Amino acid sequence: MNGDIKISVVGLSIKTAPIEDLEYFQIHRKDFNNFLKIFASQIGIEGVVFVSTCNRFEIYFTHSSTLKPFKVVEDFFKEVFQKDITKKKKLFYAYSDSKAVEHLFKVISGLDSLVLGEYQIQGQVKDAYSIACQVKTVDKILHRLFHAAFRCGKLVRNSTSIGKGRLSVSGMASEIVLNAINDNTTVAIIGVNENTKILADELAKVNFRNIIFVNRTLHKAQALAEQYFCRAKPLSELENVLNQSEIVFTSTGSPVPIISSKDVNDSFKEHKKPRIILDLAIPRDVEVDGLIEDIEYYDIEKLKTHLDKQQQIKLEELPLCEKIIKNEVDSFLAWQESHEEEIFEPFAERFERIRKEVLEEYISQINPSDLEKVDKITRQLIHRTKSIFVNILKEREAQKHQSK
Repeated sequence: MNGDIKISVVGLSIKTAPIEDLEYFQIHRKDFNNFLKIFASQIGIEGVVFVSTCNRFEIYFTHSSTLKPFKVVEDFFKEVFQKDITKKKKLFYAYSDSKAVEHLFKVISGLDSLVLGEYQIQGQVKDAYSIACQVKTVDKILHRLFHAAFRCGKLVRNSTSIGKGRLSVSGMASEIVLNAINDNTTVAIIGVNENTKILADELAKVNFRNIIFVNRTLHKAQALAEQYFCRAKPLSELENVLNQSEIVFTSTGSPVPIISSKDVNDSFKEHKKPRIILDLAIPRDVEVDGLIEDIEYYDIEKLKTHLDKQQQIKLEELPLCEKIIKNEVDSFLAWQESHEEEIFEPFAERFERIRKEVLEEYISQINPSDLEKVDKITRQLIHRTKSIFVNILKEREAQKHQSK
């Protein structure tokens, strides 16, 4: 990718980091607006999008070529959060230019997910992009990049069977629940979001109604309870809910655990409930230290073992998926090149005229045998100047876009 403005991504995922580190370095979505603005205000940064899910945290940004991507993120965490990521550098990945574009396209197509081809990631990335747009931290290049990524994800899923079947972490968790329930089972679903609604839908398909919806905001839980003909409780009654529920499925956005190991253990000792806990939150909703071993506890990391068999079926589709992604990456890079030429075109004739005028002015001082070499040097000078000139125009264009 030519020019002085680069596209980079720095991040970590459940594939590269233990869940504890993923929790530690996550930025909570409710804080996105503020921290996107802070990140974008750094010298040399043109645009930024944060992608935060249960399985990953990534920062996509456009920046001056003089900046080192990992150093930018390292300084950001140190100055804003007082967190030193230097010692954890091996857990992070950092890609630039075509590698960054390819990574985003693979992420949104589900090829970088725990569950190969999972569909939730596309909606999650769209939400992340939308938040950044609202805060006005997305420049023209990132706008084009993310729209190209959305198109790529759709093309991969429509052209292959990579997205068929139960292909999300919450879907796999739902399968565990469905295999464990009977007529006497009570399931507590904590939180109101896509993960919890997926489980509720799966239980509704088998006409299972013995569900307690729990949420800090009671009316949200009540809305789900009415939809699925079940019960609703506020988070303040969680202890009582644990005493009643054989299975607990939790996926909230809390930055700290909402369920202590003591409460779970006390409930289990007295009522033999809950027997199974599925914790899909990042950071985790359940305090795991000291949890009784007789309780089956699943977090995102432990669900990996349940995904491996299903992954094998999808591996056959990988070559076709990767071919589609390569074509889409090439198309985006071609746009990047043509965009630069398009920006420079109105000025090309003027630059060439100036070049010839300078040559004519000094031609009498140049040895005839060196004329061809000098002509080549001046053309190369114009070519290199073009990149700097184009990026100055891009910067002005981005500033105008963000000020609207």
